[in-house]
Amino acid sequence: TNFEPQDITKWNKDIEVDLIMHGSPCQDFSLSGKNLGGDEGSGTRSSLMYETIRIVNKLKPKYVIWENVKNILSKTHIHNFENYLHKLNELGYTNYYQVLNAKDYGIPQNRERVFVVSILKEYDTEGFTFPEPFELETRLKDLLEDEVPESYYLEQKTIDKK
Repeated sequence: TNFEPQDITKWNKDIEVDLIMHGSPCQDFSLSGKNLGGDEGSGTRSSLMYETIRIVNKLKPKYVIWENVKNILSKTHIHNFENYLHKLNELGYTNYYQVLNAKDYGIPQNRERVFVVSILKEYDTEGFTFPEPFELETRLKDLLEDEVPESYYLEQKTIDKK
């Protein structure tokens, strides 16, 4: 309730946490972005994932969960993904990853994302298995309102603009 926005590059608190969940900015890995990548020290938004590694090193949580776009596994960006896994492994974590699609887990959207679950080795006694997909029962139209105010529609001049 007291959320205070902070600059992650300056974050340096001494707290105890069991879990860090993060989704570093994906624009520089995304197919719809500029493909600037996330090399360590590059200054791109996506390179902020290394700030999380810094924080993980400081706090040593039992679990770390990271989500990002599927394109991080592409030939262009796989080295960043592998470097992330390598650095967490060096810090004592076992990494598990899988591409999951929101539509396979109850969300009516075709949205593939890579999820990495990293477990501090001393707590990784049974390994980790991602949940099994299940049949989608909700369609997008089930979630949409029946009547939408005109203010939400694009004007014809905007539609015609090329």
